[in-house]
Amino acid sequence: MTAEIQSKRKRRSLPGTAVRAFTLVEVMLAATVMVLTLTSSLIVVQHGMRALDTARYTTLAGQILQSQMEKLRLLTWTQLTNATSGPVAYTTFTPDLTATATAQINRFVVGGTPGRCAQSIVSAPSPFDATMKIITLTATWNGIDGRPHSLSYITHYGKTGISDFFYTSH
Repeated sequence: MTAEIQSKRKRRSLPGTAVRAFTLVEVMLAATVMVLTLTSSLIVVQHGMRALDTARYTTLAGQILQSQMEKLRLLTWTQLTNATSGPVAYTTFTPDLTATATAQINRFVVGGTPGRCAQSIVSAPSPFDATMKIITLTATWNGIDGRPHSLSYITHYGKTGISDFFYTSH
């Protein structure tokens, strides 16, 4: 039976061709190329995940800061400048998000306290110090790689409104 199997094998191969295998050098070269391809792919995926994390938290920080800025814009001048109960009395604020977003919000840190963003409301330089405030909101967080990131929004708030130059004559 062995001779019969061998004769079938001989019939299947083309006449004048020998059965060849890969050499050790060819196998080593192919393995090296495959390892380099896999490691470079993993590095690209790692950089992509880092960029995705940064983009995600930059967007979230922007939404948080915009929400707080809109809250401050709805206040009257008296409410804004009240040093005891108004926003001037606070240097941080807690973002308005649902309880399911706690893990994401806790990545924002101010002075070691998680889940907070910084807020600064100061008088504008002279001669506008009595009629204008400069509002700065800042969100700071550490990325997935441990590097610090920060986003700030700055605006000016006038006593007679944001667009008082359109409505009053000087």
